This record gives sequence, C-alpha cells and structure tokens, in this order.
Amino acid sequence: MVATVESAGRARVVDATLAAVAHLLQRRTGMEVALVDPQDLGGSGRTLVMRVRVGHNNFSLPRTVVVKQLQAADADGDLGEAFAREAAAYKFATALPVESRPGPTLLASDPSARILVLSDLGLGDTLAQYLGRTPFGGATTVLSAWGQALGRMHAGTVGREDDLSALARREHADARHDPVGCEAARAAQQVPARLADRGVATPAPAGALRRGVALFTGGPCRAFSPSDVGPDNALVVGGAVRFLDYEWAGFRDAALDVAYALLTYPRWAADGVSADLDSSLVEAWRSEVVRIWPRLRDDQTLHRHIGTAVLAWLVLATYWHLPDGPDAQDAGFDAGHLHALTEWTGEQLAQRWTVFAKSMPEYAAFAAEAAAAVRHL
Repeated sequence: MVATVESAGRARVVDATLAAVAHLLQRRTGMEVALVDPQDLGGSGRTLVMRVRVGHNNFSLPRTVVVKQLQAADADGDLGEAFAREAAAYKFATALPVESRPGPTLLASDPSARILVLSDLGLGDTLAQYLGRTPFGGATTVLSAWGQALGRMHAGTVGREDDLSALARREHADARHDPVGCEAARAAQQVPARLADRGVATPAPAGALRRGVALFTGGPCRAFSPSDVGPDNALVVGGAVRFLDYEWAGFRDAALDVAYALLTYPRWAADGVSADLDSSLVEAWRSEVVRIWPRLRDDQTLHRHIGTAVLAWLVLATYWHLPDGPDAQDAGFDAGHLHALTEWTGEQLAQRWTVFAKSMPEYAAFAAEAAAAVRHL
C-alpha cells in the first residue's frame, strides 16, 4: 500500500509543494489546476516524492502525476547540482523516441523550488518486490526483461551525448563532470592500500582498476546511464521495466549498468549466484546492443568487459564499507544515493567478491583475499 501523506510535521511542506506545483502547471496549461489526494512514494531523506491526482477535469494533463522536490536548503551547493543534473537528464530522456525512453517523462520543472513534475508510471512493483515473490525458476524471465530494458535504453541513446550536454548547460550543470566516476577514481587509488593494511597480500590488479575507472569517463560502449539501475530503482509496469531517479545520470560505458544489475539483484544474496540467471540478463542486454557494438559478439570480450565493470563497482562499494572510508560531505558525493551498494552487510559484500573470484580467475587471488578482509565489517 502507498501511504497517504498525513504526518503533521510534513503536512505544511506538502501543502506548500502542492501550491507551487499547481501554479507551475497552471502556467504551463493556461488553466486552473487543483491537486488532491497526495500519496507518499518514499524518496530519500532529502527529497519529497508523491503521487497526486489532478482535479477539475483538466484534460491537458494526465489524471495523476508524480512530484519530486529536493527539500534541503543548500540549493547553490551539491543539491543544486543534483537537481540541475536530474532536470537535464529527464529533459533528455523525454525527447527520446517513446520506445527508447527509460522511465517517466518530464511534464514541468521549477529550478527555484527544485521541483520536477513527472508522468505517473502507475502502481507497478519494483524489481526487488517482483523478484522477491518470483519462484527461482521464473526469475530468468524477469532478469531478461531487465536486460532488455537496459539494452533498449543504451542502443537508443548512443551518439546523443552532445544533446545531454547542451541541456545540462541550460540548467547550469556540466554533464561531463561525473561525481560517481570521481568517487570511483578515489576508491581505486585508496582501496588497495587499505585492504593491504587489513592483510590482503596479493597486489590489486592495477591495470584492471584503471580500465574500470575509465569506463565512467570513456569506454567503447558509451551510452546514457541513470547510474542506479538497481532493483529498488526499477519499476515493472505491464511487463516492462522502467528506471527511476536520474540525480547522477550521465553518459558512461554501458557495461557499468549491466555490472550494477548483476551485483544488486536480490537473488544473489538469497540463493547464491546462478550462472544461468546472470547469463539471462547479460544475453538479453547483448541482443539489444550487439548491432551497435559488434565487438560484443565475442563471448570472451563481453565477459572481460563486464568483469572490469564489476571490479570497479566492487572496489567502490568496498571504499564505502571500510571503517576509514570517506566522509560524504568532504567527498562532495552522497554515497547513500547508490543505496543498493551501501546497504550491503560485510558478509554480502564478501559474497560478491567471492563470486567475482570464481568468475574472473586472473583476479581470483586478490578477490578471495578481499572477501576475507571485508567479511566482518
């Protein structure tokens, strides 16, 4: 059930936000707009996200819309950049052909109030909820749909990076600056020494780490990425998978999204890794993008490329888990946004390192020792 927004402390904020959104939509449509029945859709501690119904039979708008507002006060700081990035990303995605749009469309935005008004995808379940009740044998279908959705998004956005950059400039943001990539670079620099201090004797694969970090700023398979394509941030609607939340969206190597999905689907921790499940996601993705990137027809090239991306995410997750990890404010990046990585226990992180060791024999010794080092964090 979606909870009605009724907290006394939140009511004033909700009322003010609804008034601002009604005024914004009235300017857009030229008609009076009434918004009623707000429903809380969660969001992080710094955001208000709710579904509202459009009253007064305003036929120029959908019956319901989703409102997202950044609540923190420092609009000129990191959150101001996050809003500008997300607004630009939604404008970019909305301009795509319908079959390539990865998620909701942007109906209106107000940078001064840090408000986005989005189309309502409906009452579908998240991928995490869907997988949680799907029998093991049926998970292949779900993961295939996930991979296909990623592939369609990637194939439909290749070569459009200049479009996103232009939209970002209008929002006073720099699409070329990737905070996630900067954080990954810091992790690659610091994690090997920190793991060595915890008893990891095998040297980290420095070349592979450099290649993994480079996927954030370059890579041979560059396409649009929402950043967090994990199961809690993907909605299953009418059998299709749609992606939400573009605060850290940008152009990166598409293998990073595939690796993120492989690392975060909940079946991993529940039942251990199944090579068949992993393969269903990867092959569905490959089927959508191989015409764009024919080099991925080669199984070894595909395996190595995604493995490099998995390593980059694992090192970043380890960076955030180590006791002497970064202070988010000093780093200029809210690690909690990528909650699919930050909410793992030490044991869950160790499981992923162990699986990586089995799937990438050339890095097995380092990965196995890394697993032992993080297991009891």
